[in-house]
Amino acid sequence: MPGTLLALQLFLILLPGFSAAYIVQALATRRSQSDFERVIEAIVFSFIIYVCYVPLNHGNLPFHIQSDPLGKGSETVLWEPAQLTWLAAVTAVFSLVAVAYIRFDVNRVFRLIRLSERTTRNSIWNDIFESEAIDGQPIQVELGDGMSVLGNLLYYSDVADDASVYLTQASWVDADGNTTPIPGPGILLTKSSGIRSVSLLSPAEETSTKEIATGSKDQAQE
Repeated sequence: MPGTLLALQLFLILLPGFSAAYIVQALATRRSQSDFERVIEAIVFSFIIYVCYVPLNHGNLPFHIQSDPLGKGSETVLWEPAQLTWLAAVTAVFSLVAVAYIRFDVNRVFRLIRLSERTTRNSIWNDIFESEAIDGQPIQVELGDGMSVLGNLLYYSDVADDASVYLTQASWVDADGNTTPIPGPGILLTKSSGIRSVSLLSPAEETSTKEIATGSKDQAQE
């Protein structure tokens, strides 16, 4: 019984860290982690959460162990609703701060003072799309067969290994610069499409590209 009770107490103490790690994993793009790394991260998160939580609650935990008043050796875990609410609030705030740290690459501060060369994001694929691209960003995707697709970026994969993009108002662009509109709402280019490069264009550049291609097509028809 004592061993089981100790394991339960450890679980309850570490639960905020595991909850925060789950929220961060759900909202932010992360580098892949082993199971051991996930456990270590949850422990570190729990430590930071309690460092923030304890001063707000004078060292009180959100639960306490009550012994059987009849002396039969049984013990019960009793929750403290007010303390539990405070702990949940601190966990939620910490989780959102951690997500923002990753999403907005706060490591740039450490790169400025040359303490780090790393970003907080998963790969350079995420660095480019998350810092430069926005919804509706015009891009031109070069494919392995020499063709290109011009369109407005709507979705992109959150891992470089997948390397997929979804474009709206898309057009095929051949080697001569001629464009052919793609019917329908858009086109999904997956890893099997053989994406070789992605050019992020300004709206003016996209318009210029379409005008040049249209001019070439009209001349060919004449």
